[in-house]
Amino acid sequence: MKIMHVCETVTGGIATYLNNVAGEQLRHPDVSGVSLVLPAAQREEIALGAAVRIHDFPGESRPQRLRHLAACLSAALAAETPDVVHVHSTFAGLVCRLLPLSLRGAKLVYQPHGVAFDPHRVGGLKRRGIQWVERALYARSDAVVAISEYEQTLLNEAGMGERTLLIKNCVRDTRDSRVGAAKEDFYLFIGRFDRQKGFDRLYASWGEAHGELQVVGGSVVDAGAAFAPKQNMQMLGWLDNASLDGLIARAKALIVPSRWEGFGLVVLEAYRNATPVICSNRGALPELVRDGETGQVFDFDDFTPSLNAALARFEASDREAMGRRCRECYEREFSPASMNAALLKLYRASEQCYV
Repeated sequence: MKIMHVCETVTGGIATYLNNVAGEQLRHPDVSGVSLVLPAAQREEIALGAAVRIHDFPGESRPQRLRHLAACLSAALAAETPDVVHVHSTFAGLVCRLLPLSLRGAKLVYQPHGVAFDPHRVGGLKRRGIQWVERALYARSDAVVAISEYEQTLLNEAGMGERTLLIKNCVRDTRDSRVGAAKEDFYLFIGRFDRQKGFDRLYASWGEAHGELQVVGGSVVDAGAAFAPKQNMQMLGWLDNASLDGLIARAKALIVPSRWEGFGLVVLEAYRNATPVICSNRGALPELVRDGETGQVFDFDDFTPSLNAALARFEASDREAMGRRCRECYEREFSPASMNAALLKLYRASEQCYV
């Protein structure tokens, strides 16, 4: 089986996903080749070595990337002749399913990585318009992968449940390098300073009584967003994966204040390091964080009082036991091997092809 992954962007969670998925797929005896189509400017996000064939295209802005992706796809398909084309995120899904491309008999699997018509993300006529487009393009999808129960529910309610399969995300284990890491007295935020991630609300709510908050990230989509460090807030910028993993291992808890999340890979990165998570009640986050067991969940609509209460509950809890439960949850539910087994089973199901 030859697999091609197609992306319009590989920043953030999609890069993590691809590094986990493609690396695992390469080791499977049924897979004869894995290739990626991705932006040249983001190629450094992928760390898979020469075994993965990469077809990259230029473009800094999204319109530029979409135009060049459309031009690159036909040549990549001709060169690789994949059996499966696995398309990641909304805009790549739009290009691959809207254009009159010949997939040369390949099965097309679409994975939104966050449904574009999430009601916490968009509303009104715009939301209904996006739903209409997605339903129309659904006819060109052999299968759709939902990364959370929340996302699966949204797709089902929009009439796209028949070919949708729930396959939750995973992250590779880094346990060996983190053994013995002692927890320190600071909270941690990781992510873009964009509206989705809710950092603006966390920043406004964070007072002196909350203790130290270390912040990893910066502005990506909302390029104009700027936040001056507070006395108890360290702005660390973006970090390499090894440094970031060490920081997560030492944090007493990760805070995820998102407005919407199709999944939330950063939660799994915390769990593999036995680090509890304090998150908003939006999107898939409440199905990942078990309130009072692996962290605390607060109400985004009542942000400051609810966050304060969640922090107080966390401080009063048995944090060491909570950390152990986080690690156990990771080992039980979020291994790359189990996720890829489900993906390969989906890829093989050619008899369910609708196109």
